[in-house]
Amino acid sequence: MRTSRVGKYEIIDEIGHGGMATVYRARDTRLDRMVALKVMHPHLQGAKEARARFAREAVTIARLKHPNILEIYDYSGEDGDTHYIATELLTGPTLRQLVDAHPDMPAEIAACLAILVARALGAAHAEGVIHRDVKPENVMMHENRAVKLTDFGIAQLVDTAGMTTTGQVLGSPAHMAPEQIEGKDCDARSDIFSLGTVLYLLATGELPFAGKNAHQVLKQIMEGQYRDPLQVKPQIGARLRAVIVRCLQLDGTQRYESARALEEELMGFVRAAGIDNPSEVIARYLQGTRAFSKAFRARIIEAEMALGEQAMKAGDLPRAMDAFNRVLSIDEGNERVLNLVASLGKRQRLRRVGYWVSLAISLSCVIAVLVHAYLSRAGKSDGPSAEDSPPMAAVEPAPSVQPSTAPPPEARPAPPQPERASPPDAKPGPSRPTAAASKPDDSPPVDPTAPRRVVLRPEPANVSISIDGAAPRDFGPSFREVTLVPGRHTFAFRGALECCVDEEIAVDIPAGTGSYVVTHRLRFRPAVLYVVSNTPADVLVDDKVRGRTYSVIRIPQPNDMWAPHVIRVSAEGHRPAQQEVRLQAGQLKQIEVKLEREVAPPG
Repeated sequence: MRTSRVGKYEIIDEIGHGGMATVYRARDTRLDRMVALKVMHPHLQGAKEARARFAREAVTIARLKHPNILEIYDYSGEDGDTHYIATELLTGPTLRQLVDAHPDMPAEIAACLAILVARALGAAHAEGVIHRDVKPENVMMHENRAVKLTDFGIAQLVDTAGMTTTGQVLGSPAHMAPEQIEGKDCDARSDIFSLGTVLYLLATGELPFAGKNAHQVLKQIMEGQYRDPLQVKPQIGARLRAVIVRCLQLDGTQRYESARALEEELMGFVRAAGIDNPSEVIARYLQGTRAFSKAFRARIIEAEMALGEQAMKAGDLPRAMDAFNRVLSIDEGNERVLNLVASLGKRQRLRRVGYWVSLAISLSCVIAVLVHAYLSRAGKSDGPSAEDSPPMAAVEPAPSVQPSTAPPPEARPAPPQPERASPPDAKPGPSRPTAAASKPDDSPPVDPTAPRRVVLRPEPANVSISIDGAAPRDFGPSFREVTLVPGRHTFAFRGALECCVDEEIAVDIPAGTGSYVVTHRLRFRPAVLYVVSNTPADVLVDDKVRGRTYSVIRIPQPNDMWAPHVIRVSAEGHRPAQQEVRLQAGQLKQIEVKLEREVAPPG
């Protein structure tokens, strides 16, 4: 290949090609060093907007000094016929290529890579820069150790106080945040959503949002539809799954508030496996030595074992089972875990047996006391005379007790009644005297540590429920109740097909012998309407203007998952069109309306 020159740079070969520029491997002839030279396409050189965007990228990168951000060496300036940016030359690969080469990447390695990208984003956000195009192709490895965030071509400089900006809908469809798709304000949490899609890919080997075309992908993002990462790859565990899910929340306020907060959460995850230096661990992992991979796998298993055993000692059975489940997903025949799980079941059975033994002993004591009282009263043949007896008004009538080994009716415990959990914001009502308060309590003592049957009653019923951070399960015939130890527990509810707003509540399960009912009603998400028409027009829903054609329109569904709505589309000079549409909460419905032109009256 014949070499050419751009200024002081000698072009060696092409290493990348994009919509705005071509990237070459080049040599700085003055400093005698290799660089990556990004040269704007000739047909864009005369476009003022393209030159401004190119200049903005150069200025943006130049102000960001961080080991995880691509370093800029030189910029041509806006004058002259050829516009270029010279940066450090990265050795690669991109994260996309890395995932393809390492399909079985451990969850901790995926988290380490995401930590380094989060650090780069944190540095950019601190300077008031929102990247807006975080994707695996824009993150590169360097020398099998450093992780570098690149391509700030559509980044926006924002007000560092407000950290928001409004701009064009630019970015890569599979990684764009919902607010970015809608052309709304983007802030640091928009980049966090995009990083969540990258973390999902690193952890599972698949993208969360995928389709045959961009429209399908954007629709999935707007509806929040993606496969649960724990179902795609159980080896990642519930803790990393929770991090990914929080990053991908539709509502930006429900995501991590900053890249720093996400970094700290991920560091907590990897520290459990003894990782304090993510860069060092990635470098050792990428060396590809079989010994390191085997030792790393053993380290993960040992860390999860320790977490599970610690949770067992604390009585946190759901968290213990989560850790043990992850071990078994990695090593399904792990005898140590299988024995611990078996001992958990045995311990639960023994605690239940112990409770009933305690109850039987208590009842036998009551029976013995009553029988003794009866025999003592019946055996008095030479008691005091009538004259020596106290006045009748002062004598309580003796209970009518028949000789029997069974306790009298009042001594038998009443069947336990289910207790119902109050809503989290419910206020206690005024106390009222009860019959039980005016007489001695004959019920058996309650073991404050005994597990209790908890009945679940969510509304609507098509939800998945996660208890204490464990993997979510679909509510249904096989999952309507659980056994929990008394104390505070968290219940996370997620509606099927994103019909409802995900919610998490804390419920204090009291000690007791009966069933305890946990009820919770989720709020329905708005339905999403997209109207296609042959001319721009206003869209009225139930006689209220909601938006325009070719725009995303959110329709509240306050009471029902399915609800009929009257859609009226009108435009000046056209006859309005009306139709009734049944919309589903959380789902996008596209309708097509053709408006006919009004015919002017003759004369």
